[in-house]
Amino acid sequence: MPDQNEADVLGADDRRFEAMRSSNWPALEDSLADDLVYVHSTARVESKGEHVGNLKAGKPHYRGIAPKDRTVRVLGGVGLVNGVSEMHVENAGKEQRFTVRYLAVYAKAGTTWRMTAWQSTKVPDA
Repeated sequence: MPDQNEADVLGADDRRFEAMRSSNWPALEDSLADDLVYVHSTARVESKGEHVGNLKAGKPHYRGIAPKDRTVRVLGGVGLVNGVSEMHVENAGKEQRFTVRYLAVYAKAGTTWRMTAWQSTKVPDA
């Protein structure tokens, strides 16, 4: 069972995914650190502004996000989440479903955990 800090980091991870899926832009912006570095599974790198701007423009539109197999470690004011997520996206009129392994890095700002880095890799089809 995770301790309180670990549970708080997992909660932040859940809220960020839900904000992306539901197009809740204020909640998404609040869940991301200003110095965010977001590396997609395609190796494209975005800042916070680029990431939120692209999502607002539907590039891509996340229809479903289902994280699982997550582990969390908290080292002082930094939370590390290693996990797997089933992704369902629409991009340029095409629907895609794929699985990623990811590392999400959260930093504590006051009492709030915000994601400061994301790196994901597509899991090859079995």
